Amino acid sequence: MKDRSHDDVMAEFFQADPSYAAGLLAEVVRDGDANELAILKRQLSGAFAIKNANQRSLTEL
Repeated sequence: MKDRSHDDVMAEFFQADPSYAAGLLAEVVRDGDANELAILKRQLSGAFAIKNANQRSLTEL
């Protein structure tokens, strides 16, 4: 079995439960930990940037 990165797994989890992702983001922002926020932003970007790009492609057809 091929290993997957933690970011890939988290992106998949966030896609499956966007409300959890939003709540987690709010909590991290509230806590004010810049390093944790940077990690979460990277993971959220991986989760939703690809999805949004695919949606744009579909609407342009």
